[in-house]
Amino acid sequence: MHGKDYTAMAFNYDVQVCLGTLPKIKNHNLKVQIMRAFAEGAERVGAKVLVTEDRSFHNTRLAVMIGWVGMNFSGPHIYYRRDLIEHQKRIGGKIMSIDGSCFKFSHSGDMWLRYSLDSVFWNTGNYANKNSNNAHWMNISNSLNLTLDPWRTTGDHILICLQRDSGWNAKGFDQQAWLNKTVKIVRSQSQRPIRIRPHPANKLDWTKVTNNYDNVSISDSSVITLEQDLNNAWAGVFYNSSSSVAAVLAGIPVFVSDEDAVTYDVANYTTRDIENPRMPDRQQWLWDLSQAHWNIDQSRQGAIYKHFEPHLPPA
Repeated sequence: MHGKDYTAMAFNYDVQVCLGTLPKIKNHNLKVQIMRAFAEGAERVGAKVLVTEDRSFHNTRLAVMIGWVGMNFSGPHIYYRRDLIEHQKRIGGKIMSIDGSCFKFSHSGDMWLRYSLDSVFWNTGNYANKNSNNAHWMNISNSLNLTLDPWRTTGDHILICLQRDSGWNAKGFDQQAWLNKTVKIVRSQSQRPIRIRPHPANKLDWTKVTNNYDNVSISDSSVITLEQDLNNAWAGVFYNSSSSVAAVLAGIPVFVSDEDAVTYDVANYTTRDIENPRMPDRQQWLWDLSQAHWNIDQSRQGAIYKHFEPHLPPA
């Protein structure tokens, strides 16, 4: 199937919502609701929609899935995601990924989620969010009780946040090597306490790093929240984790290592500047980030489909 050229074929549907991109549909009720809400909303505003539970391919302008594909993966649902992305490229259609919220540190449920075309990564995905107004930020800030605090010019420790090795955002990078290099550079530039925050799902032993340097500690992320670790921090250091959003909102200068970090536009890029971080304007960045997020009610009303429809190929 994937050796053929489908680009000249007509689209039979506007939207295919692909439940088969989930590992087991019955075990993911919330994710199924999220996907079915998008289907309901697209139909509500006039789209021709197909919801599939199998792992089939169709000629559709837009295929919708939850998640993406990492460098190392297994399971038939992940192979289906990979083949679905390739299929949509071949027929000239678009793929939509539904991904987690950058504001998840402030809510436990999937109240707000990110929707993008072509890619899940911030620097390559199309979020249809350039030069947005403040409407989405006002909705998010009100519902989650969030504020944008002034940049902070005081603080004590430097927080280094780790992430899941297996997540697609990690893109196969060597986290142990990155941490070693980062701590070495930070310590060469600053004598502030360094606190390492492992990802709660990553149970690796990081004491090999702490034993090599003075005044370096490991936070127990299973009981200590990200906000608690950020309290009185001088700076936050990340590879590309969306947790850096919490630091930026709190007014804590951030340092990131990867261009697809969602905070890249308002971040610092070399920890050699750890004692003299830049603090750029964040307003337009925050409005654009917020525009990338939608809730299930907006999805069910068709607002997401209508927002992205101009970016789809002609019917």
